[in-house]
Amino acid sequence: MGVDQKRPLVGFALVAVLCAVLMTLSIGRGWALEDLFQPARPIAAAVVEPPAEASPATAEPAAVSLPAELSAQPIGGTAPSAAPAPATTSAATLKAPKVARAAVTVPANPTPTAASDKADRKAERAAAKAQRKAEREAAKAQQKAEREAAKADRKAQREAAKAQQKAEREAAKADRKAQREAAKAQQKAEREAAKADRKTQREAAKAQRKAEREAAKADRKAERDAAKGARSHR
Repeated sequence: MGVDQKRPLVGFALVAVLCAVLMTLSIGRGWALEDLFQPARPIAAAVVEPPAEASPATAEPAAVSLPAELSAQPIGGTAPSAAPAPATTSAATLKAPKVARAAVTVPANPTPTAASDKADRKAERAAAKAQRKAEREAAKAQQKAEREAAKADRKAQREAAKAQQKAEREAAKADRKAQREAAKAQQKAEREAAKADRKTQREAAKAQRKAEREAAKADRKAERDAAKGARSHR
């Protein structure tokens, strides 16, 4: 049973096409982790079908250039002695396109919807960050205002306490002054009363002495008159 000569050629051509596609993709834009693991799209996002890419299977018959040594072999001829080794290699390489095809289709080019979703997420993160910053600034401003209000309240309380203490000191000072004035007035009144009492006593004593002198003088005059009358009767 003869070996079909077209199988190794087709497998080799398929491997060559896939290798060319992979090299073109890797050189053209490169791979990144964000291409392999993209976040899921939001539920409300519009679904846009990505542009259909030509699969390597459909492109293999179009642009296949076979080497000269392979194209020179007759298709219907007998297989050379070294034919089983390329057949094994082609059989092993035929399994490779599945893995390569999966690797090519996973990092698909980002669609406009994915780019817009990424921009929306970036804008949302920036807005959330700005909102958190604004909230922090507002909280700091509120705390500062509360501290200023508490400081002003404490200052007002201190001023009120100082004013009350000053008023109490002034009232106590006025009370002490009034008490001193009252004591001085009372002492002055007492001195005036004592002075008047002493003056009255002096006047009374003086009048009494005058009366006693007048009485003694009258007694002496009466005695002289009586003695004078007695002498005249003799």
